[in-house]
Amino acid sequence: MIRRRPGFTLIELLVVIAIIAVLIALLLPAVQAAREAARRIQCVNNVKQLGLAMHNYHESNGSFPSSKIFNAQTRPCTNTNFGKGCQNTPWFVLMLPLFEQGAMYNAFNFSVGTEGPMSGSGPLGFLVNSTVLTTKIGIFQCPSDTQNMINLPLVLAPMGVSLPPFQATKGNYAVHWGNTDFGQGVHDSYFTAALHLQSAFGLNGTGSGPSLVTVASVTDGLSNTVFMSEVLQGASDDVRGTLWVDNPGAGSFMTRFTPNGSIDYVPRIAPWSGAGIPTLGNNMDNLPTFGGNAPGQSPAAPGSFCDSQPAQKLACFSQAKDGGCFSGARSRHPGGVNCLFGDGSVRFAKDSVSAMTWIQIGSLNGGEVVSADSY
Repeated sequence: MIRRRPGFTLIELLVVIAIIAVLIALLLPAVQAAREAARRIQCVNNVKQLGLAMHNYHESNGSFPSSKIFNAQTRPCTNTNFGKGCQNTPWFVLMLPLFEQGAMYNAFNFSVGTEGPMSGSGPLGFLVNSTVLTTKIGIFQCPSDTQNMINLPLVLAPMGVSLPPFQATKGNYAVHWGNTDFGQGVHDSYFTAALHLQSAFGLNGTGSGPSLVTVASVTDGLSNTVFMSEVLQGASDDVRGTLWVDNPGAGSFMTRFTPNGSIDYVPRIAPWSGAGIPTLGNNMDNLPTFGGNAPGQSPAAPGSFCDSQPAQKLACFSQAKDGGCFSGARSRHPGGVNCLFGDGSVRFAKDSVSAMTWIQIGSLNGGEVVSADSY
């Protein structure tokens, strides 16, 4: 008598496969959430380290790092637009030794800076500091975002700038530049100075140099004032995320949009709504271009630093007025962005925060009373 070996019928096999598929479908979101939680913890740690570096810098120098170095050799250097000769070295370069980048600090040529005077092959700083500009800094990388670089020779070629091949590094952390635009009402800006609420980083009251902020000057309280938040890294022809410049979306952000938002408060809230500020393209990041004002495209238009990718939360508008550019805080974390406050604490600002609250917690000395549970 021949005995048959027991086995699964086809129906039983399909049932088992269906059960496994259901379990995977149930478990996958939990696994993804756990991974994102781990990435967010790493991101928070990065922001904390940068906050600690800011306070160590203040301890040694009597102020927080300046928003940028205009020019160490020639004063005044008041026009910080691209190609005007200012070195435009961003805020964090002064702190490199404070987060274990002493070798990079020593290699950086501070007499020229990031840009510096124009040479036959473009900004001299791009040439003499190219080794530093192409070095990725781990503390600036949020693991929730995709790491990119910017191809400066490609972007600048339409403007007749001939640079040797190199790609500058990007990151995800930018300092708060106020509630208006890059010019803050004092340099090539659409606003008047009276409409700008002083922020931790930016220009002085005349636009002739960077502002220098101390602990004492933050009268709203360090624990109530946002110093830094997150930005996303754009494509290789997009300025956003570029570490080595302080342009909006690169080294700086504004509070005109709430976190990850696209609604500009300026035409909606007085007194800004009555100031006649242009609203063309104001529902997306406004990034610099050497051409005219125009909606962004992908790839970027010749002469523009705006590669518009709305599906990636990276929509943009090409803004011809350098000081009129602005950009919001953005991240890949669900529901909001990590923010560094002046006391060194890191808190998560929700996408649902009101526009006025978001503006107020960025002000140094506005005298506003803001509840901690309002953001």
